[in-house]
Amino acid sequence: MRWLILFCATISMNVFSAEIDTATKKQDLTTFDTPLLLGDWYLVNPNPDSGEEDFRAIKLTLKSNYEFKIDIQKLDYSVDQWEGMYNANEDTIILGVNTSEPQVYGYQNNQHMLSLNGVTFTKGLSDRLAGAWSSAHLAGEDLAASNISQMDLILQPDFIFMFRVVDTAGVEKIEQGVYYTEGNNLVLLYENGEHDTTYRLESGQLMLGDENSGGMFAVLDRVPQ
Repeated sequence: MRWLILFCATISMNVFSAEIDTATKKQDLTTFDTPLLLGDWYLVNPNPDSGEEDFRAIKLTLKSNYEFKIDIQKLDYSVDQWEGMYNANEDTIILGVNTSEPQVYGYQNNQHMLSLNGVTFTKGLSDRLAGAWSSAHLAGEDLAASNISQMDLILQPDFIFMFRVVDTAGVEKIEQGVYYTEGNNLVLLYENGEHDTTYRLESGQLMLGDENSGGMFAVLDRVPQ
């Protein structure tokens, strides 16, 4: 893993990166060019005691404001960090564009796997969010206008979702696709469109939308598995 050696060496040289004003980079998640890159990506050393690689785990975080952060847990459990700015297109990512030695990697990815120069990272998701959810309370003008009476949402750990709504006449509509999150934002991507909302988890319930916005607000209970 020659690229990984360089990866780690770069971090040791750039633990303290320059501060950059990223306010102008902040944007709506649905307008981000490569949304499936966003999130926390993990690489775990399957044989840390072999001595072949000087790390136990690596966490790479990519944000929509083009900030990145890398945490490398070494064999002695100490952690090296590198953070800064990145750029990406459909097949190349540049880490440390704000440094004198930016690192360029070719990549391929889907909603939960990221291959950097042939080394595969897996996207992590909170266990609290993953699972099957069914509506306990629905409110808001958007849902009322469509006469929605039931909502079910399945969020798989591999970032695949199934979304089902039923109206008061018993007519159902189902969408399936992939999703991603950042902060308290949840975006569902499906064949003919996308839907973005905010979410929060409280007392074992998933709440979608803002109850004060008037648009859509849903409280969903976790379905026992």
